[in-house]
Amino acid sequence: MSDFGKTPEQEVDWGSRGSQVIVTLACLFIVLAGMKLAANLLLPIVYAFFLAVLSYPLARWLRRHRWPMPLALGVTMFVNLAVVAGLITIAVRLMVSFAADLPRYVKGLNSKLGEMALWLEGKGVSGVKAEVDHLFDWNTVVEWSTQDNVMRGLGTALGSTFGAVSTVFVGLVMILLLMMFILMEAHGTHSRLQAVKLSGGPDFSGLMRSADDIQKYLGVKTLISALTGLLAGVLCWLFGLQYPLLWAILAFVFNFIPAVGSTAASIPAIAEALVQNGPMHAVVVAVGYGGINFCLDNFVQPHLLGNRFGISPLVVILSVIFWGWLWGPLGMFLAVPLTMVMKVILDNTEEFRWLSVMMAKKKVRHGEVEVAGYDLHLHEGEIIGSGASTEIPGRREP
Repeated sequence: MSDFGKTPEQEVDWGSRGSQVIVTLACLFIVLAGMKLAANLLLPIVYAFFLAVLSYPLARWLRRHRWPMPLALGVTMFVNLAVVAGLITIAVRLMVSFAADLPRYVKGLNSKLGEMALWLEGKGVSGVKAEVDHLFDWNTVVEWSTQDNVMRGLGTALGSTFGAVSTVFVGLVMILLLMMFILMEAHGTHSRLQAVKLSGGPDFSGLMRSADDIQKYLGVKTLISALTGLLAGVLCWLFGLQYPLLWAILAFVFNFIPAVGSTAASIPAIAEALVQNGPMHAVVVAVGYGGINFCLDNFVQPHLLGNRFGISPLVVILSVIFWGWLWGPLGMFLAVPLTMVMKVILDNTEEFRWLSVMMAKKKVRHGEVEVAGYDLHLHEGEIIGSGASTEIPGRREP
């Protein structure tokens, strides 16, 4: 018996285990560095995959109703193209119109913030007015606009804008083409992966079990985002804001970013309400946005998703930060689906299954802890995680 009460069989060789940890961390660092460098290549592939997963139910429904494969695929692609092109066209037109009114809104925001700063200084808070004046320093703008190289700077900015637009267009075309080929290969995937396993390859059954969950999550998230955009647009329209449709599209798109997306989408609408109607209307619009997001995220979405998506809220927030750092804002939109895939991969490994357990959502019910996707009532000698990581707690695959 050792000093810590362990038998020789229970002792751990920390030398070899420490070497394994160092090697694993080094490999992880190399993989992450490669993923960050290859973001322009990987992002279209990832987006095409998740869009194909989201669109596959439509193609499958058409096939079940005896539509020919080329026609079913064409209709699915047309629906995706119509939705994406429609949203982009409407958003761009509204943004061009909003950009023409932007100086008026900036001046109005400067005036309202100046009034609030004077009120705060009257209450004893010093230095607020100076900070607001520094934030809206018009002398600096005028001085910059009279410089000799202003046209060259505008030309550079215009060229960057056209470059960004062309990059986005090429990326969209690449995503749609990849999505089309993924949908073409989707039928018979289960049989193909089973053949891969029988031929000595890896077992992808865990990923396939999670594919339905990811598909359901993306579908429900799209529905919740659409409801968020609709209610936000109605709210802005009721308060007489000039661009309710633009703020509705913004709320729809940004709702795909967990935790921070909905809050960021509400800021422009609140600022417009402040400029147009004053502080009280801005507060009411902010409360309205908060109520919409709270009700949909805490009541409607959990009811539609059920208990199958057991990822800890802390893991969700950390995943947004991580994927945002790795792939920028585009990575934030896919933070939860990518984390779900990573959780499934970890759950299907003996060595790192404990990380999947740590990522799972936990609940305390009747004084007992439940971990989503795992049965904690094990017999002696059993190891947690023998089922799929997205199972309902307490149930196992037959």
